[in-house]
Formats: sequence, structure tokens, C-alpha cells
Amino acid sequence: MALFIQSANVLVSRVAAWVGAIPQSVALTVSSYSSGVITTSSNPTSLIMVGDFIGTSVISSFAAVIGVTSTTITVDDPDGIWTGVAAGTTILKLPTQSSVEIVSAIQFCELKMRTLELPALRSDPFDSVAPTTITTDSAGLATIPADMNWPILFWQETPNSSLVEGSPGAGMGPWIMYDRVGDREIIRRRMIDQLYVRPFGVPRVIRASFSEVGSKYVFTPNPGANVTMKAYYIKTFPFLFGATGDTVRPYVQNNAVLATFPEGYFYGTLESYYDKNKNVAEAQKWAVRMDESFGLIEDQNFKDKWSGGDRHLTSEFQPRDYR
Repeated sequence: MALFIQSANVLVSRVAAWVGAIPQSVALTVSSYSSGVITTSSNPTSLIMVGDFIGTSVISSFAAVIGVTSTTITVDDPDGIWTGVAAGTTILKLPTQSSVEIVSAIQFCELKMRTLELPALRSDPFDSVAPTTITTDSAGLATIPADMNWPILFWQETPNSSLVEGSPGAGMGPWIMYDRVGDREIIRRRMIDQLYVRPFGVPRVIRASFSEVGSKYVFTPNPGANVTMKAYYIKTFPFLFGATGDTVRPYVQNNAVLATFPEGYFYGTLESYYDKNKNVAEAQKWAVRMDESFGLIEDQNFKDKWSGGDRHLTSEFQPRDYR
């Protein structure tokens, strides 16, 4: 039976099967199982450790062990492989050394994938429940979001607050779109920003600029205090087996990258595993497969950005009397 990679546990199980980490039978059987807690036939503390992976069959997935007592083993089992297991079932365990190496390889793979630009990692400024936005402080600066990997675009759609609703020009522009510039350039523009005339009630888009200075974003023209902007950026993702703070699910078992790019995790983990074990040929083989698989995504990503651009004869950034 194929194991579809839908959790960190299954990823470890698939990699273990590929590298030949053969599950071993331990001198333990199941007495009962309930809500992640396996009651065993004898004391498991000398045979099972926290961080091991245990299962019931060589063709099934293995679950991470998160707790061991003299009578029980607690597992993190989002795939439900232990649900309904019969009493008397023998417990199988992946070799501890192999499990440690595979989990370490996953972490090295994630460090390599940290800068991937996947569609699932894009923020959603149009979300109806929790749109991604940033708000300026009293100096017109905005704190960089904690989950931001790198920015794409910010824009301001807030109507001019100085105009009363119903009056001429109320709710009209300018609407401002902020493109990124270099650190030196943003400081220069910020220094002369107050010299520019700020039109209002004009239905047009102003092409503005932003850049990072310290832990803040600087904008020109200065948007002022307490202005909310829509924020479109590439988000970070939680690493697998990272702590969650949840007693039931203490480890991260899934993230946006594993859900949408599982082959990247599989290829990258094997590359790191074989590299650690000094198998250069195998490491290079999986590195090539990793690069090829993401290359297809990257190619479509850049086509989405540029080939579908504005094909009008004139642009809103170049005002004309006639459009």
C-alpha cells in the first residue's frame, strides 16, 4: 500500500523505507489504545524512547513517540494508524539511529527550502476574515510582520479621511501602490518627501516606494499615522517536528510546503540524508530531482508575474488625457 505524504510521520516512514531502515519487532504487545495512549503488556521504558517511531505494520506509517511511562506509550498520530488496533498486536519500531538521522535530514532540507516561493506561502490581503495588513505608527513607519519572509507589494486603498462622505471627491484617490527600492534610495526619498505636493480627490494611482530600515518599513510618500495598508508577501512556514505548545499535537505534523510540495520534502530529505552518510552520488541525484521539481513551479511563478502583466497602450502610472 502506498503511503501518501500528508504528515511528518509519513515522511519519516517513506524515507526510512527508501533508505532501508528496516522496522524491528520489540518485546512489547498492545493491551489497549485510547486517544493517543498505548497501554503495553510490559514496561517499555528500556525499549522505547521519546523521539522513536513505532507502528503496527511494515507497510503502514509509523507514529512519533511523545511520552513513555512504565505502562504506556503516548504517540502523536494524526494519521490514525493506531486507531482501532487490536489487543495483542506486536509493536514495531524504526531503528533509533535511522530515525535521528532522518529527522535531522528533514531539518537540513527545510533550511534549504526556507526561501522557496510557493503559491501556498503567499499572504492573502483580500481574505474576508483575516486579511494581511500592516498599520503605520506615529512616524508613518510600519513594523515588519513576524511571519514575513520577504515582501512583494503593499498598497493603500483607504479613502481620504479629510473629506466628508457625500461631499465632492469623497472616497476618491489617490490610491497608492508601494514598490520596493533599495535602502539607500528610500532614505534619500524620505529626506525630500515633505517637499512634494499631495493631491487628494484625484482618481488616480500613485506609484510610491518602500524599503526596510531596522525592524520597520519606510514609505514615501509618507502615509502618516494609523494608516492601514494591504500587505502581499511571502510567508514563513513552521518546520516539521517543531514545538506547537499543544499537549495533544506537540509536534508540527504539516505545513503549507508539505501540503503542496511533498516531493520537495522527499527529494530534499534524501539529498541531506545521503550527504550526511558520505554517499555523494546519491546525494547529487536527489539534489537534481529537487531542483527539477521546483524549477517547474518557479517557471510558472515567474510567468504568472510577468507574462500576464498590463498590456494596455497606456498605464495608470503614466497619466494621459485619453485612455
